[in-house]
Amino acid sequence: MFRDPPASDSPDDTPDEGLLPRPGQTSCPVCGAFGRDSDPPGPVVGESEPESAFRRPGAQREPADGDPARVIDQVKRVFSAVERDLVGFRPLVIQSIYALLTRENLLIFSPPGTAKTLYASLIFSRIRGARVFDTQMSKGTLAEELFGSIDTEQLKRGRIVHNTRGTLVDAELAFIDEFFDANDMVLRALLGVFNERVFKKGSQIEPSPMHTGIAAANYLRATEVTEAVLDRFLFRAYITPDYSPSTLLAVDRAFARHYGRHTGASNGDQIPLWHLSWVADIVRGLVPDRQITAAPHILFLKNAVLNRYRERMDEAADSGKKRSLYVSPRTYAKTRIVLNAAALLRGRTQVTIEDLAQLKYAVTTIGGREEQSQCFDKALSETLLCIRPADLEHIDNLAAAQELAEQVMARVRRGEAIQCTSFLQRILRFFGLVSEGDVTFDHVRRFVDGIKPLDEQVKTLKLGVLRRIQELARRIDQGDGELLG
Repeated sequence: MFRDPPASDSPDDTPDEGLLPRPGQTSCPVCGAFGRDSDPPGPVVGESEPESAFRRPGAQREPADGDPARVIDQVKRVFSAVERDLVGFRPLVIQSIYALLTRENLLIFSPPGTAKTLYASLIFSRIRGARVFDTQMSKGTLAEELFGSIDTEQLKRGRIVHNTRGTLVDAELAFIDEFFDANDMVLRALLGVFNERVFKKGSQIEPSPMHTGIAAANYLRATEVTEAVLDRFLFRAYITPDYSPSTLLAVDRAFARHYGRHTGASNGDQIPLWHLSWVADIVRGLVPDRQITAAPHILFLKNAVLNRYRERMDEAADSGKKRSLYVSPRTYAKTRIVLNAAALLRGRTQVTIEDLAQLKYAVTTIGGREEQSQCFDKALSETLLCIRPADLEHIDNLAAAQELAEQVMARVRRGEAIQCTSFLQRILRFFGLVSEGDVTFDHVRRFVDGIKPLDEQVKTLKLGVLRRIQELARRIDQGDGELLG
């Protein structure tokens, strides 16, 4: 089922006509798919914002006051109401907010009768002005039910082209129920839309405006295809039935308010999709003048926590003869946008160490096995205890040294100027150099040699930086690498 957004009578939905779309379409540094130049989809009946301005990530207009904090306050107010209707769903609501702010997907699996469908309906009802695709999978579900029927006129010309209007490809929000009832071929076909936001089949290539998809299932099944599909869901949750007397009584009170029927939300209890899209663009680094920064030591800690979490989970798997946890490099990269969202939710444009705890919403199954949560908490505390403040400064210096070495390479190869940074000025003073043109690989190497880390992981980082500097110097000395420049 496909639902167009209703016509809006709220003045907040109509952007200031004096504001122009941001110039210069940019690509997302995480997935590379968002922000590509493409023709926007056709107009939506009753939509208050111009389609061309609000349907392409990276080309969103700002709200009239241009204040992300105001939008974040709106997000918190609007979605906190969902918890009143569904008892015990607070962690899942927080995880869903992260999914919406990062423009990522959420998978919910649990036994039947745990309000998965009602939950997705309540979340999406809080978003105004979005095209919603809603369907239920079965073993007989065909790709045409998701991506549209075959265009018979094109078929006569020997081309297989789907009519994607009003399908999953055309939707901005999607709910797919009984997800794993579908066959592997259909699930594989979902990969492009759910991750790259592009529908590809043969010669047909269409960008999708998909913001966030929610999938629900009563069970998981493990095949090579389903593992690839699961990796497209950055956020996963399990709803555990709670039969305690206090919880059941609270459920009864909440049920008496709606009797399991969703009646929709008023305009005052909704947030426009384009507000969410604008904030998501900030989180994903697509708004040049509203960047969220993270120091190298924060990103190092992020990766160290995830590595330690995997080790902890592998140890638990070995002791219980369970399957080892796999965290893909894609997930490692995408956790950066989770940290960006965590900082923005707390009113900051800089990621700090306290944001690292929010990684649990991306790498653990919220509400799932307790050992996942325990392993993550231990991994976080162990990492923060073993890497001392002095090493955090060493990490930043090592990262700056490697970046400087890369810029020296670019200067030699392509004549590019080295950026004037505080670290460059430090190198010039340290070695008594006059200008950036005097900096060589040997200067950078000698500076790195003088860094004395205490933690073994930071020592490993130092060795990696030294190897990279030696590799760059060798390429210059031996004259190889001209093919790539």
